[in-house]
Amino acid sequence: MKVLRALDIESGKVMWEKPQIGPTEGKRCTGVLGTAGGLILYGDPSGDFVAVDERDGKTLWHFPTNGENKASPMTFMVDGKQFIAVAIGPNIVCFGLP
Repeated sequence: MKVLRALDIESGKVMWEKPQIGPTEGKRCTGVLGTAGGLILYGDPSGDFVAVDERDGKTLWHFPTNGENKASPMTFMVDGKQFIAVAIGPNIVCFGLP
């Protein structure tokens, strides 16, 4: 079973785990992105793009992409607004953060 796991950097203790449900074959294990605002963003094996709270791992938002994750998410700023971009299937999907 695959999991997204948060560790306490001081003790190494597992703070929370989030099971990753979906296919395990292929390139479905991309990296995660942590933001200064406390979001953890990643593509899960089922193809959803997900945002969780870094403190407790609770899902805050998910977007079904119906595609295969191709790369880890990245963030950038334009005119003071933060955006998240991720390669999914043959597309680049971009989201603005509030």
